[in-house]
Amino acid sequence: MQEKIERLIKAVYKNWKRENIADNKVVHPDEEDIACFFEGKLPGKESERLKRHFITCQRCGAILKTQIESGALEEKEVPADVLERVRKLAAGQISSYILEIILKVKEKILELLNTTGDIVLGQELLPAAVLRSRQIKDFKDEINIFKDFKDIRVEVKIENKDGREFNLSVLIKEKQTQRILKDARVTLLKGDSEVESYLTDSGKAVFEHVALGKYTVEISTLQNKLASIILDIKA
Repeated sequence: MQEKIERLIKAVYKNWKRENIADNKVVHPDEEDIACFFEGKLPGKESERLKRHFITCQRCGAILKTQIESGALEEKEVPADVLERVRKLAAGQISSYILEIILKVKEKILELLNTTGDIVLGQELLPAAVLRSRQIKDFKDEINIFKDFKDIRVEVKIENKDGREFNLSVLIKEKQTQRILKDARVTLLKGDSEVESYLTDSGKAVFEHVALGKYTVEISTLQNKLASIILDIKA
């Protein structure tokens, strides 16, 4: 077990050290963090933080996938939700057409736990990595997140309603021209069940009074699936 952990530590840290030279805004786990995580020695909050990193970081998730496939790390040694992320990577389900948003509601305050999009803060559009480096998490009762996909830009607005429900607005534009994309279907799913679906001429869909939980928003035309938003809002 110890030998397998050491292999994983070296693989992740080697990659982190190389990438961190070019991007010092993203804080990846160091050797001690990883060792303590897989040995179960981290405090609860710190363990959850590292788990979220492995789930949301494409690079570290890819390294875990490689380690499992090579036999250096067994599946039973990886937390279930991290393993699910690795399986999605292997199946090609996590790609550039997915926007991930993980939020926590604290009374009237929305706390950003993680996202793969960019965030509007006042009049400033900030990459998620920059936001993390400034340790900004709280957004009062509203947060706006943007992401560019292959042909479109998606703008997502989440409004907290009394800590029990939220409103979700999705605006779709052509990436190059910034014109509203017409004839797009926006579907809100909870698990495999469809909650609401709109075919919009205005490029905008609004879902009101949505209960806290995990959802997927699919954006498509008659011809193609354009984007997918994975949204997890917890109390």
